[in-house]
Amino acid sequence: MSYRLRYHPAVAQDLITIAELIADYAGPNVARDKLARIADTAQSLTEQPHRGSLRDHILPGLRAIPAARRAVIAFTIDEDRREVHVLSITYGGADWMGRIGRRG
Repeated sequence: MSYRLRYHPAVAQDLITIAELIADYAGPNVARDKLARIADTAQSLTEQPHRGSLRDHILPGLRAIPAARRAVIAFTIDEDRREVHVLSITYGGADWMGRIGRRG
């Protein structure tokens, strides 16, 4: 049975920031491709949510997985509701742990 994917409201800005960063140095086509690969990885969590390394020291139940070579998707799982909550998507070495601390 699949899990539902939910995003923290600030993830939309995360993706805009990533798109602008990549478009500035590699062009809009590369940015679109990277965002599509990030979206595919996030979507894959609906079928395989228990991937990635646990980061309980940052937030209980927090997991993180790589996406599109340089992105990190940070998320938690609500087993009762069968939901994956994406808390942050960062790119290129951005401080995803600090971002989670501000959003968690």
